[in-house]
Amino acid sequence: MPDENVNIPPAESAADRRRPTIREVARQAGVSTVTVSRVCNEPDKVVPATRARVEAAMRSLGYIPNLAARAMRTQATRTIGILIPSLTAYPNAAVAQAAADRLAERGYAMLLASSDQQIQRECAALDLLRTRQVDGIILYVSDQTDPQVQAGLRAVDVPLVLLDRDLPISADRVCTDHAAAMTALVARLALLGHRRLALVQQTFAIRPTLERRRHFLAAGLAAGLEPAGLLPVGLVPGQEMAAELGRLLDDENRPSAVIAEGSRLLLALLHACRERGLTVPEDLSLAALDAEDVAMAASPEVSSVVRDFGAIGRAAADMMLARLADPAAPARMVELPSRFVDRTSLAPPAHSPGGPPFSPA
Repeated sequence: MPDENVNIPPAESAADRRRPTIREVARQAGVSTVTVSRVCNEPDKVVPATRARVEAAMRSLGYIPNLAARAMRTQATRTIGILIPSLTAYPNAAVAQAAADRLAERGYAMLLASSDQQIQRECAALDLLRTRQVDGIILYVSDQTDPQVQAGLRAVDVPLVLLDRDLPISADRVCTDHAAAMTALVARLALLGHRRLALVQQTFAIRPTLERRRHFLAAGLAAGLEPAGLLPVGLVPGQEMAAELGRLLDDENRPSAVIAEGSRLLLALLHACRERGLTVPEDLSLAALDAEDVAMAASPEVSSVVRDFGAIGRAAADMMLARLADPAAPARMVELPSRFVDRTSLAPPAHSPGGPPFSPA
């Protein structure tokens, strides 16, 4: 039995705990209170060694800056909103992580929101980020042509950095050059002897999808392919992928090479090939766009057009920080490269459906 004479002190309440002060942090770190304040508000203006010493003192004492009070004084929260279409898509997550890491280096936090590629949720997320008083927003939009999205963006009163979208608003942009890599991929397929190519995409009204389709057609014609041999296949979002891909592969005049955009489509195409006993690349040459997570795990590894999503996230964060430092500067656009990586999923076609043998131009 427990000893009834033992005195157990009452649990300390939140009211009993005294918050450490900025003066105590300054004293422990051996700096002035001005320096502590600067570490909290403008960390990039403090030399790294001093900043590290102050941050160590803050952690040791359990000091937490009063962000609400600071926001009232400075009209800045040092928080950046990031709006993406999907939290589970590899490219979105990679961009958001890289942007968050770069922002954290400058003392900014990230507030993440996802639209799940739904226009109503996207507009609601924009409103939510505004009510949270973020200093700026980095975002992908799900449909660059939607009037409601465009109106919502015009109503935003903080800096915007658009990720690979063409929108009729004044904002900084980080875009990708989609032409060179797509041209290299199509030229490679033409050189191997393919004359009937399919580009399979979901029909999103966004710059990467539209640009890739345009350059796919242009590159095919430049390589000497007939227009009838260039097959852009658009799947409506939410449409049953397996059925549509099955119709493409079951056609007696099916393409000898297929390019799939995105991890979901590449995975669905690999399943469709397996169900039909089609072997890559013996029966079908296969390439992918923005699907490195699946492409590198497939056997054989799938030839791909790839982008450096880390570089995109860092560029977006740097552009936002530059905008916050100079709000009146003209809007800027940077264009980062994509590249074609040739692996073992491409080979000469096993058959030449219809027409004379193909000779590369």
